[in-house]
Amino acid sequence: MRIDHTTENGVHRYECWDDYGCSVVASAVAVEENGHINLREINVGRSYRGRGLGTLLLEQVIADFSDRDLVASVFEERVPWYRRHGFEPVESRGGLIEVKRRGQSLKMIPRI
Repeated sequence: MRIDHTTENGVHRYECWDDYGCSVVASAVAVEENGHINLREINVGRSYRGRGLGTLLLEQVIADFSDRDLVASVFEERVPWYRRHGFEPVESRGGLIEVKRRGQSLKMIPRI
């Protein structure tokens, strides 16, 4: 599977292609907002679910923005999946749970 990543005006689109490179079978959209990344969607085609493609896309987004906080608004039944990837529930809003994963800032060690 190949993942393509394009960016335009702070909107990052990820497309996961089938083994033949003919069809997009999964996708994700992440948007830069106020210093953090808002994961707007992860979609996997029905016949490709359960193969780890959503995880593959999420791991790519996490790797690309490891130094930034990631947030997503998800249905309650998806919270355990996000927890497995380092997200924690922050608040509940309108039937959705906001989850957040803190960015890993690099600490500078002073020279002696």
